[in-house]
Amino acid sequence: MRLHHIALSSRSRENANRFYKDILKLNEIKSSRMTNDLSRDIFGVDLECELILYGNDDLAIEVFVTERISPRGPSVAHICLQVEDREVFLETCQAAGLRVRLIPRGEWKICFVEDFDGNLFEIKQETPGGSALQR
Repeated sequence: MRLHHIALSSRSRENANRFYKDILKLNEIKSSRMTNDLSRDIFGVDLECELILYGNDDLAIEVFVTERISPRGPSVAHICLQVEDREVFLETCQAAGLRVRLIPRGEWKICFVEDFDGNLFEIKQETPGGSALQR
């Protein structure tokens, strides 16, 4: 089994581009519109919006651009990304004004970054030859 894509929401194309293109360095693969009819059929909600697919060889994120984002309450929902250099990635996020959380766990820290729309990403350092589930 292989993950095909992840779908998230963003309040604006600018927010989406700033995070998914500028920070995550994903390419914009395509942009289209989701109609009210299709949204109703799939999600049971009337919503017409732009839909942007960002990706690379390893990851695809489908972003629904809409101001109708539900307010985020307490949740454990997040996406975990492995990056080549976690410190450089976190510095880039902080310089862009993103909220970075470092939670001490003994001699190491758990890292989370919140995008411009409140989506939460756990950030791990890539390890040579490590498995996808390796801490």
